[in-house]
Amino acid sequence: MKKLIIVACMILLASCATAKHETAAVAEDQDHLILATLWYQKSAEMRALYYQCFRSAEIALAENLAWAGRMKPAAVTIDIDETLLDNSPFQGWQVLEKKEYNDEDWLRWVELARAEPLPGAVDFTLYADSLGVEVFYVSNRSVQEMWPTIDNMAALGFVNADSTHMLLKESTSSKVARRAMIEKDYEIILLVGDNLADHSGLYEKRGPDHGFSAVDADRKLFGTRYIVLPNPMYGNWLNEIMRQSSGTTTREKLLKMLEGF
Repeated sequence: MKKLIIVACMILLASCATAKHETAAVAEDQDHLILATLWYQKSAEMRALYYQCFRSAEIALAENLAWAGRMKPAAVTIDIDETLLDNSPFQGWQVLEKKEYNDEDWLRWVELARAEPLPGAVDFTLYADSLGVEVFYVSNRSVQEMWPTIDNMAALGFVNADSTHMLLKESTSSKVARRAMIEKDYEIILLVGDNLADHSGLYEKRGPDHGFSAVDADRKLFGTRYIVLPNPMYGNWLNEIMRQSSGTTTREKLLKMLEGF
């Protein structure tokens, strides 16, 4: 009888150890986000870059609007997350709670409707509106997130914060079709976003060179037709790295992609 009890205890302990190991594996830390998130939240350089980018956007918008030969009203398309709204508190929460991104937690954050505007963002939309340029928001927030997003942006003073001017994701992350919908009635003269795919479908598949050759080919469009905001925390650039790299954890995959001397 004692032997049976001992065996049962050993099995129970082994099961607990296995469960603990599995829990630890699921709760992989998000420490790779620490520096990027701190830079986004605490560096004056980040604020300066946003002011600089939106100032460049104003100059480019005015210049593009002055071009003759347009057959349709002018429009600008702008991404939302990490272009107009600051979601770095969600990234910080991921680090502190050791939580990978998931749609449920992201929705909880969005429904709070308390993301702050990024430096220069509200003023840029007001400037575009003052020139008579129609402002459209093309975002990969889901349509389920429409109303809290509208509430958040309207409260901050963004122009056209309504369902007519907000084109959110329904079935695909690609923004090509949504931009095409706008182009039926408007000419898009400027595209603003933190991800290259906010500007062109060419950047949706970057390939083994991480999209470097495509950027080099389009170099004259940056600052004139495309305005790119800085976002070191997440994006297609990181997704591409994770796809190309080997390794069992995020940390391992990232380390394998680093280059040294």
